[in-house]
Amino acid sequence: MATVEEDEGAVVMTRPKKKLSPDQALEKFALATVAKKIDGLRAEFATLKTFVPKITSRAAFDRNMNCNRYNNIVCYDHTRVVLKFNVPPDNDYIHANYVRTSLCNLPNNFICTQGPMDSTVNDFWRLVWQEKPKTIVMLCKVMESGKQKCSQYFPLNQGETKKYGMITVKNVRKTSSPSEKVFESIEMNVSITGNTAVVLTLFKWLDWPDFGVPTSGMGMLRILRQIRDQPHSTAIIHCSAGVGRTGTIVACEICLKILLEGKDLNVLEVIKEMRGQRAGAVQTEGQYVYLHRTLCEYINAKKIAKDKIAEFFTAYLAYASSCKGE
Repeated sequence: MATVEEDEGAVVMTRPKKKLSPDQALEKFALATVAKKIDGLRAEFATLKTFVPKITSRAAFDRNMNCNRYNNIVCYDHTRVVLKFNVPPDNDYIHANYVRTSLCNLPNNFICTQGPMDSTVNDFWRLVWQEKPKTIVMLCKVMESGKQKCSQYFPLNQGETKKYGMITVKNVRKTSSPSEKVFESIEMNVSITGNTAVVLTLFKWLDWPDFGVPTSGMGMLRILRQIRDQPHSTAIIHCSAGVGRTGTIVACEICLKILLEGKDLNVLEVIKEMRGQRAGAVQTEGQYVYLHRTLCEYINAKKIAKDKIAEFFTAYLAYASSCKGE
């Protein structure tokens, strides 16, 4: 239906924007990405340097520096997860933020957090007990390039049980095979005496390089499918800092949902909204370009704009080989 607006005394008839079908939205985004080319995406990401969120209070972060893996990756007060279990005597702080969106209807809730430190492993499991996720996604290795990026915060061996403070964690079942070197899934029971256990799956994605970006988007799409298999549940995502690789995978899910709702996608606006909740989300230029690569891979699998996307894939491979990331 047309509406009437006034424009400096003149009456102007306007019509609501026609909603796209999901396939039309996907094709429109793919063609726009191909037209921008890698250099255009790099220029887009550079504009984020001047972006400052409206709310940047970080008092809890500053009070708890010993609980932060990196002193330059802040945790905003207004979206931080406030721990409630066993407080006091325990602290209510963990470097973790809820990440939500007003741009689409997400079927899952996301919490982005840093890789647990040796001194914060118990806090991580208090977070799990409180939020009761169905999924944890680990996007880093414990050691990368000779440096610890994350504590070994869960029992490694099938059947093994460990206690973290008041919380008991059991590795119920590990799923992997000699040919499967990239992904590993571990079913876990998280319990406190006298309470119903939380049953969840931890997914480890092992080949996102320490420096750089993956050459294919299939790994990210696979992880997102695993998360969607548990709709209306919470997923806790972490890498080392909990902003780069972590932010990229959450951004990808938001972007896909926007497109599948038949809406125009502005990736910069998605990242700005995320950065207002989780500081530094999608940390590097390489991750920004890789995000587009993954979205185009999803579109390509649906046989939309295949010939055009092929050009972008070729250019991306050359870019990825020289890219330095988180």
